[in-house]
Amino acid sequence: MQIYLDSFGAFLAVRQGMFAVRTKHAGERLFATREVTAILMTRGTGMSTDAALLAVGEDIPVLLIDAQTHFPLAGISSGRPGSIASIRKNQALFARTAAGFEWAGAQIAGKIAAQRNLLQHYSEHPAATPAYREAHADADGVLRAMEKSMRSLPAPDARNWNAAHMETLAQRLRGLEGTASRLYFQQIARLLPAPYAGFQGRVKRPAYDPFNALLNYLYGMLYTTVHLSMLKAGVDPHIGVLHADRYGGAPVLVFDAIEPFRPWADAVALRLVLEAGLSPDVFEVRDDTEGLWLSTAGKDLVIDAMLACLEEYIAPEGEDRRARRKVLIDRQARELAATLLDLET
Repeated sequence: MQIYLDSFGAFLAVRQGMFAVRTKHAGERLFATREVTAILMTRGTGMSTDAALLAVGEDIPVLLIDAQTHFPLAGISSGRPGSIASIRKNQALFARTAAGFEWAGAQIAGKIAAQRNLLQHYSEHPAATPAYREAHADADGVLRAMEKSMRSLPAPDARNWNAAHMETLAQRLRGLEGTASRLYFQQIARLLPAPYAGFQGRVKRPAYDPFNALLNYLYGMLYTTVHLSMLKAGVDPHIGVLHADRYGGAPVLVFDAIEPFRPWADAVALRLVLEAGLSPDVFEVRDDTEGLWLSTAGKDLVIDAMLACLEEYIAPEGEDRRARRKVLIDRQARELAATLLDLET
């Protein structure tokens, strides 16, 4: 379980060797360390140094997240390299190699495949409009071609790999991903009911329409989940591949690794809007910010829906065995860590 502190004044301490969470309205609750997988904290909350040291000693990651977007901003760790020193060393090399870019391309191809599956699902759904159904076949054909192109990019020549080749391939990957995303969200827009008709495509923070605000929060939850999986696997979230030189000190590996999982958040958003009847009233304009944001009540609904999604069992493409979605995220991180360790052999 995760300890999530988001109410103003909430405090994390230690009592009898356990984490003690104190809030103004619920009093104090104790949690054994073996039950806690992560600690998430927002602005206006606090923790004692004893609680921080207990988390570090038990290898429980502590993330400070943005309350409005659920995006991870900073973390507390022991700073002990331990067994991950070799992973981090190889990760820096991997991020600048042909193999690293092939890995990044595979993540985007996985996202396009999942996008196609989601669009196909809604082509047979009662909520599909005539405009959606008419455009679906053509959209799917284009996306299928882009997925194929992404999976069949010419294998880079590792012997002649240099900065020029790296930038050329990066531009090709970004171009394909951007074109696929625009087409995909055009189809999503054709599905949305009148209260969400202001959605014309993806707009990142801040959002100015309800559906983008919903996606931004769901993606923030996914970012946090992927970030935590990287920490558990011993992979540095800040050493990315495709996004490495574009986002400063952000956890750019998370931006690369999240790609095949983004359509899960899109699916949750569509379920909330089309099937659960999520009202646009749960979004609000705040005096201290621009754009549109989820209200506290809206966050509660969205968090529950996303957590339920991560607990669902699915069978990955090409596999018969089913696993929970959150386990598949952890598996991706472990497989990347194993790849990085194998670079030494």
